[in-house]
Amino acid sequence: MTEIIMQAYRVLDEIKIDPIYQSIKKHNRLIIETYSEEIKKFQEAKSKYDQVMIDGGTYHPDFKQIAKEFGKAKSTLYQKPEVLHYFELEQSFQNDLNQFLVKLTESVSDHIKIPNKIGIVSKGGSCHVHE
Repeated sequence: MTEIIMQAYRVLDEIKIDPIYQSIKKHNRLIIETYSEEIKKFQEAKSKYDQVMIDGGTYHPDFKQIAKEFGKAKSTLYQKPEVLHYFELEQSFQNDLNQFLVKLTESVSDHIKIPNKIGIVSKGGSCHVHE
């Protein structure tokens, strides 16, 4: 089992040097440095929104105003070109990881349930490990 864990760490090291992963990290730093004020406003608006949802949800007297402020802050931040590109990179990297996990799972057994792109398990059954 120790060898499997060590191999997993080697795979993680490979993933960390992946160009898409490195680009995600670079964009994250750039976004934090460039849009710190927008991030702060977004986090404050999200915190207020979360609190309103806890305190009464859509029935809270301030819900409409807080939701509007949160939507505006989110839109302002999420429409920045670097943020849009960050999410594109993140989605591409997630797709690569999902493909890797599917291949890994299938190499263990064709009977292990694997969720599709939207998370629905459409095939597989009980696990019959190949020897």
